[in-house]
Amino acid sequence: MVNKRSLPVLAAIATVIGLAVATPGAAADKTVALVLGVKGSPFYQALACGAQARARELGLKLTVSAPDQFAADSQIPVVNAVAATRPAVAAVVPTDMQALVEPLRQLHGRGTQVITVDQTISDVSFVQTQVLTDNAAGGRMAADAMNTLLGGKGKVLTITQPPGSAAQDAREAGFKAELKKFPGISYLGPQYQSDDPQKAAEIVTSTLSAHPDLAAVFSTNDQGAIGAITGLRQAGATGKVKVVAYDTATAEVNAMKNGSIQALIAQNPKQEGEAAMEAAAALIAGKHVGKTTLTEIVTIKGSDKAAADKYEYRANCN
Repeated sequence: MVNKRSLPVLAAIATVIGLAVATPGAAADKTVALVLGVKGSPFYQALACGAQARARELGLKLTVSAPDQFAADSQIPVVNAVAATRPAVAAVVPTDMQALVEPLRQLHGRGTQVITVDQTISDVSFVQTQVLTDNAAGGRMAADAMNTLLGGKGKVLTITQPPGSAAQDAREAGFKAELKKFPGISYLGPQYQSDDPQKAAEIVTSTLSAHPDLAAVFSTNDQGAIGAITGLRQAGATGKVKVVAYDTATAEVNAMKNGSIQALIAQNPKQEGEAAMEAAAALIAGKHVGKTTLTEIVTIKGSDKAAADKYEYRANCN
């Protein structure tokens, strides 16, 4: 069953943002730059597909770029290169909530209107809108699913990104806060894998050595989930140790179907890309855009394979 929270859904975005065509004389620069979080991620590829399709519909001239790693030092040169081209609007997935503030501020200072997508930064005073899911709510949803799977008892580990990613930090914080409602669950805290599945696998195997009674793992993204599955397989603990994971990358969907993952927290990256382009079009048209646009997030249980297929992140644009 898909458990949908009462978040705003993008069916109403066109009305909220107001996608009227720019008035004559204001239709000059329709260049938009999309900077993803990292190359090769199914999530960000799906986000780009949504953005590209909607940009074509809206007559925007879209370019897409991404760093080689989900890290500020890898992304900042990409942002600086975009700034040099002076697009009308830049939609950026900031990889660090602190380190990207100044590069994005400089981008804004060159006359580009800035949108953040999927992630955010600590100072949004110059950001026109943030396209987000409610990541803290997603963490709470994961904790609720975990409690149900464990019958309210057991040791739980989180595998996440190092502190600095606003979305990942919020997911872990929401998860931790919600677990306090379940006194029978013992939280071992977060460990960090930096988008490295091998590191995530090592975290799982080392944790099992220290805690053979580990009951479950929560991963805040797909790379951590893929690594956790590998670690559990290496330790002979697949199925015995439950897994709740963010994202619905193909590897995660397949793992849920074969019983290695018991629940997924699914976002809608295609929808995020569409929303970013709708906001960009509105800004170019001189229209007001709300400070935050929330997109869909759902819990998918292991028995609901149809929902897993529906929300699977598609890395191609067909």
